[in-house]
Amino acid sequence: MSARTASPTFAPRAGRGRASPRARSRPPPRAPPSPSSPPSPPPLAAPSLSRRALACLAPALALLPLPAPARADASARALIRAFDDAMAAGSDFDAADAAWTRAIDLAPTNAAAWSNRGTKRLQAGRWRDAREDLERSVELSPDPNHPDALTLNNLGNAQGALGEWDAAAASYLEASKDRELESIALANLALARFQTEDVDAALRTTATLLRRDPEFWDARAAAAAFMWADGREADAEAEWARLCRSGRGFGASASAEDARADGRAAYAARLLEQQLAQQAAVVAGVISSDGARRDGRESGGAARGDATGGLSRAAADDTPCALYASTKIVAPRWPPRCTAALDAFLKVSRVGEAMDYDGKVKEYRFP
Repeated sequence: MSARTASPTFAPRAGRGRASPRARSRPPPRAPPSPSSPPSPPPLAAPSLSRRALACLAPALALLPLPAPARADASARALIRAFDDAMAAGSDFDAADAAWTRAIDLAPTNAAAWSNRGTKRLQAGRWRDAREDLERSVELSPDPNHPDALTLNNLGNAQGALGEWDAAAASYLEASKDRELESIALANLALARFQTEDVDAALRTTATLLRRDPEFWDARAAAAAFMWADGREADAEAEWARLCRSGRGFGASASAEDARADGRAAYAARLLEQQLAQQAAVVAGVISSDGARRDGRESGGAARGDATGGLSRAAADDTPCALYASTKIVAPRWPPRCTAALDAFLKVSRVGEAMDYDGKVKEYRFP
């Protein structure tokens, strides 16, 4: 088995691509993570210079020494080439690392270059090197009172991989102050709390996320896993059933939340449309009032025999819970104890397994 990787954690969202150690999560994974293959920060995502990369590059150029005009042009071209080469490297971690190192050599006080190299090292499983780069990026932040939230989130991922969960929680909490990254960072905070066996804090955080956004599928799946691990089996089943009915339209493929950007009227219209669809399905006998299908498949909250004669959790293939019918979607993004809790829930067992950060599979027993 290959060693576990940790990417910028994101959780999957309805109608969006995957992420999630763990992101915002609706259907795919931060990624995750990443944060979602795990998602990478925008400067790493494309072979050509993105707007964000150009924005990061501008201050980098300003930080270069002020040489003769010819030397200035050469230095600027070299830095642009380093950024471009790094982004073009894709999943070639060695090439990307070398290119970001060149950028750092050219502009050693540029926070973006340090953050991007640290993120690549995080994805490559070089936890300690990643943490050092990301800490350096935070130190070099143009605004010391407001470091880059994505860098802080990735720093939390690196700290968690090293077992520094208190420090990771602090990084996630700081990252959550950024409005755009708030949900991702808080989801990671919940995972960090559960990893350190603070189940109450983990569930308080997922509850906060779900009050704000009932369609945050990763948070709902995590809540079900946390409750199951804590012995609250009925609550876990109820949370799973909510996940299976998410979309308010009998597991609608597109969430009503996607209509929010079009204004309240559009959002209300989509909600009504999905509610009517669900009611029509109930009347037609396709599903029961609790969202369970009547065609022999279940949308969650029950168990059935598998091919080996054991028990496994069932999920219709057109409902959000089907995305979490195995731990594959969360394993690259969630900490091992969290992944093991979902594994235990899916197997209807008090024992779950997950790969740790050293690449070894570990067994977790829940009371």
